[in-house]
Amino acid sequence: MESDSAPSDNRQLYHRLSAMVESMPPFPESVHQVMTLSSDINCSPKDLVGVIERDPVLTMKILKMVNSAFFSLSRQVASVQHALVYLGMNTVKNLAVSIATVDALPRTSIAELPMASFLTHSLATAAVAQRLARDNLQIRDASDHFVAGLLHDFGKVVFVQFEPTTYAKILQMAQQGDQPLAEVEVEQMGVSSAEVGGMLAESWHLPEPLVECIRRHASFDAQPSDLMITVAAANTVVKAMKLGDSGNPVTGQFPDLIRSRLHADLDAVIEQMRDLPDEVGVMQSAVRG
Repeated sequence: MESDSAPSDNRQLYHRLSAMVESMPPFPESVHQVMTLSSDINCSPKDLVGVIERDPVLTMKILKMVNSAFFSLSRQVASVQHALVYLGMNTVKNLAVSIATVDALPRTSIAELPMASFLTHSLATAAVAQRLARDNLQIRDASDHFVAGLLHDFGKVVFVQFEPTTYAKILQMAQQGDQPLAEVEVEQMGVSSAEVGGMLAESWHLPEPLVECIRRHASFDAQPSDLMITVAAANTVVKAMKLGDSGNPVTGQFPDLIRSRLHADLDAVIEQMRDLPDEVGVMQSAVRG
């Protein structure tokens, strides 16, 4: 998984990062199949139910989440088939990805980036990205924006898992110096967490648009994808609202490109999201179980 663009003196770094990434828990095959099927317009609900039910752990966790306070359904849901009927294919897909994501979080943490706070930030970014795609960009199926928002910072999880002492110092430097975290990461590690997140997404065999969004959401060019726009905007909104912690103290404003594409500035989007803290709190309780 070595990068062709890596300078020769960074080859050893990339080999080491590749080893870290490959040591992360894999995305379950059942979740990959759910993502593939749900992106196929010809997929039948029966096919999706079959894939999920072949994974009893995934089935149990999805039903637990569906019956949680987050959805507040009027009756108990006893099967994946009923969950699809009540919630739809894309919501069930998001539940499966959320479960896999939470399972990939390290069991240990560092004081500079507690995993509970990181999960709050990730869930909030997912929720905002999906809303922006649907409400501001008029994208009918915005489930990929939820997934991209959820996973956008997962390169940091790799650093926390395998380089906790070094990464704790990097986080401290960013917080004390009021410098964008990505700049400190590159200065101290030779690579940003976004690049490592892209490597992780590749190792999980996620779709290429998701991989590129994770890799470039913090430094996109003049023609970013809709995914990059919503995730970058959502990340800024969530930091401004102080929901969870991404380890990056710098919030900033929307650049002109984001304001133009969303037809809204940061304050306007924050106003759109006034109910977000309650939504994320219930969502976090559901995924943590």
